[in-house]
Amino acid sequence: MTFFLKFGLEKIYFFYIIITGYLIVLSMIDIETKQISDIIILLLIITGIIFCIIEINKINIFEGIISFITAGFIIFLLNFFSNEKIGEGDIKLMAGLALPAGILFTLKIIFFSFILGGIFSLLLLISGRYRKNKSIAFVPFIFLSFILVSLIS
Repeated sequence: MTFFLKFGLEKIYFFYIIITGYLIVLSMIDIETKQISDIIILLLIITGIIFCIIEINKINIFEGIISFITAGFIIFLLNFFSNEKIGEGDIKLMAGLALPAGILFTLKIIFFSFILGGIFSLLLLISGRYRKNKSIAFVPFIFLSFILVSLIS
């Protein structure tokens, strides 16, 4: 509803609705299993390629591929330097999301994802609910950041 109010029935509306659908499904899977479905990521990438070809988000295929590689590399570096605290699925997701979204939009999502995830983790720590060996699903923070960046951009 919010995307409709912001964009109307422009083609960009469908970009946001479809990507939001993928992120909702991936968030639910990540919360339940702490895994990210490679099949859904592949569908996201295929959808991203189609969006780039028709330039639904004003991102052409060349920009999409550059964004894909850049976002994937950034999250890969974060994964590497955090001793794999960030999962490989998050690398694939951010790369796939960057393909149709573009690098600037994706960098904002990365930034806000870590801010929201950090706040949530801090709240868990303060409340005493955090266990040292327990991992936290990160996709919901990517999803919330996608919504946040979409509405403020």
